[in-house]
Amino acid sequence: MIQIIDGEKGSGKTKKMIDLANETAVAGKGITVVLTTTDRYRMEIKPTVRFVDITEEGVNNYERLIGFIKGMLCTNYDIESVFVDGIHKMLGVGIDSPVMADFFLALDAIGEKASVKFILTISCAKEELPGFIKKYAK
Repeated sequence: MIQIIDGEKGSGKTKKMIDLANETAVAGKGITVVLTTTDRYRMEIKPTVRFVDITEEGVNNYERLIGFIKGMLCTNYDIESVFVDGIHKMLGVGIDSPVMADFFLALDAIGEKASVKFILTISCAKEELPGFIKKYAK
């Protein structure tokens, strides 16, 4: 399952994601993971949340990110939720890119297979989201 937290730059998406990740870690039964491209928010995340700055792991494109996520889920069967901050930055592509569309298809399949919920932030107004993303926006 995929959920989107959308909004323009500076609209509070990351803060909302951090709050939701912290709440999920307290209320959930499994592990909560936050993937980001900066160490900036590490201190705002509860110690029970696994925080990963993927740039430290050399993850900077579609193949590496999908591989990282699959590897993480293969070795941690108790992961319940994965929060991803700024997916377009991680992939290094535009929001309407075919690579982004492929990523959403792959992530949806991974989530179904592993029973994991993915929550992603995207810097874009809801009405401007491409159709393949809009279906996940609330």
